[in-house]
Amino acid sequence: MKPSNRSGFTLLEVLAATMIFALCVFAIIDSQRTSQRTIVQSERYFLATNLARLKVTELELKYQRELNANGASSVIKEESGGFEAPYQDFKWKMSLKEPEIDFSPEAMEKFMTGLGLDKEEASNQIEKQKLVLTNMNKMIKENFIELRLEIIWKDGGRDSSLPIVTHLMPDKPKIQLTSTVEN
Repeated sequence: MKPSNRSGFTLLEVLAATMIFALCVFAIIDSQRTSQRTIVQSERYFLATNLARLKVTELELKYQRELNANGASSVIKEESGGFEAPYQDFKWKMSLKEPEIDFSPEAMEKFMTGLGLDKEEASNQIEKQKLVLTNMNKMIKENFIELRLEIIWKDGGRDSSLPIVTHLMPDKPKIQLTSTVEN
C-alpha cells in the first residue's frame, strides 16, 4: 500500500484554529464594550462640565447681589438640588464658606521653612510683618467667600462627581485696617 498524499487539516488543527479565532472575537468584543463604556463616561463628564458651568454662573449671580448688599458673613450657607429633564440624573451640592487661606504666623512659618528658610529666619521675617499678616487675614475673612459646587451622578452603579471651586468678592470690598496685632 502506498501512503496517501492527502492535503488538509487534522481535527486537532481545526480545533486549535477555532479556539484562536474565538479568543480573537472575544477580545474584539471586549475592546468594543470598553470603548463604548469610555464614550458614555466621556459624554457624562461633558454634560457634568456644562451643567456645572451653568449652575456656578447662576449661583455667582444670585449670591454676588447678597454679598454686595450684606457682606461676606451673610452668604455662608449650603444648598443642594437637581436638574430638570433631560438631566434629572445629575444632582448638585453647593457650599459657600470662608476660604481656607491662612496667613497666621504659624502657617506662614511652615510655608517659609518649606521653601528652605531656617526656622529662626522665618520667625524674624514673620515678626516684622505681623501687622500686615493680621490685616490680610482680616480682609480675606471679611471680603472673600469660597463657592464650592459639586455635580454628582451615577456612573455604572457608582457615584461620580465633578467638583468646582471659585471665589466671590464684593464689588466694593470692605477694608478696615487695624493698627494693632491680633493674637
